[in-house]
Amino acid sequence: MKITTDQQSSTPQDAMQILRDLDTGIMNHMTWMKTLHRALICDEIPEPLDLSEEAHCHCKFGHWYYQGNNFPALRENSVFLKIGALHKMMHDDARTLLQAKSAGHEIGLAEYDKFMDGAISFKWEVRCLQFEIVNSICTTDYLTGAWNRQSMMSKLTAEMERMTRSGQPCCICMMDIDHFKEVNDNHGHSVGDQVLQTSVQFIADRLRKYDSIFRYGGEEFLICLPETQLDEAELILNRIRTELSEHAILLQGGNSTVSIAASFGVAIMTTEMSIQDAINMADHALLCAKATGRNRVCVWRIDD
Repeated sequence: MKITTDQQSSTPQDAMQILRDLDTGIMNHMTWMKTLHRALICDEIPEPLDLSEEAHCHCKFGHWYYQGNNFPALRENSVFLKIGALHKMMHDDARTLLQAKSAGHEIGLAEYDKFMDGAISFKWEVRCLQFEIVNSICTTDYLTGAWNRQSMMSKLTAEMERMTRSGQPCCICMMDIDHFKEVNDNHGHSVGDQVLQTSVQFIADRLRKYDSIFRYGGEEFLICLPETQLDEAELILNRIRTELSEHAILLQGGNSTVSIAASFGVAIMTTEMSIQDAINMADHALLCAKATGRNRVCVWRIDD
């Protein structure tokens, strides 16, 4: 799942594990449905657990959902929360059917349909969550967790459309980690990867919840700052730049640190220009920042 300031970051490895866990959950769900119908149709003795009011917590899926799920970003996902509510309702309805069967009462069509509708909805929402996660993987940079370049243009296009409707400004910034090659040369590529990951997370944590950061390529990133004029963008980026340059990145093992700095070039998007033109202006500003000493923010003004 992507690093944006309105959601917790999750690594691609986490996302793949969640997909596997949900697949297992669906398999367990189908096995449970088979056992339940054997009790309802074939007069087998129902599982004692299915008659408990806490059945939804103690079945295999429930155990993972309430106790075995170690992914904070997932626990706050709206679809995941809906799945939990449907799962509990499904077990409550199953208990009602089993109790009616055990008492020798005929199971009403309305009660059975309510249970089956809930069971189908539960399975559907699990698949929806899996689709959401797969989509996140496809639009996320594997290494850093930032949005990838493929998703960048669609999101910038949406922002351009928002600007057209609202008349609100938007700034974009090209950022490059200074002397990143030296980090790789002096410490190795694994440290370089850690520096990229830590730097992106550090910046994302300091952006507003409606800002976005994209990996443009290598150690270059594009930051989108909606509803922001150039002067405000310069202040935001200078604050981030200063804090980043003062932040020592603790390397794996905890025995050493690496300090880095970054250069920023910022420009404003307008509805009269193409997105690529705005990116080019921000890139020109970045080149100016690097040419004038690095570790600074340069602003490209249209009248420059």
